[in-house]
Amino acid sequence: MEAEKRMVKSKGVLLPRCYFCGEVPPGGIRGGIKVKKAFICIKCEKEIVSLQVGAPGYHELLEKIKQVLK
Repeated sequence: MEAEKRMVKSKGVLLPRCYFCGEVPPGGIRGGIKVKKAFICIKCEKEIVSLQVGAPGYHELLEKIKQVLK
């Protein structure tokens, strides 16, 4: 019964999904930033900022960023 109450309360609520990891941040829309039409969660934002040139996954992440900025 408690689960039903939670479902009713959240019905119609639209939560953002991160463009990079596909997850919904625990803080909802406050758990990240919106860049153009893409939402980036705080976790991925921190990963992007701290990523070193040439690190594994650097080029894939760079391509995704280019897609967001087009």
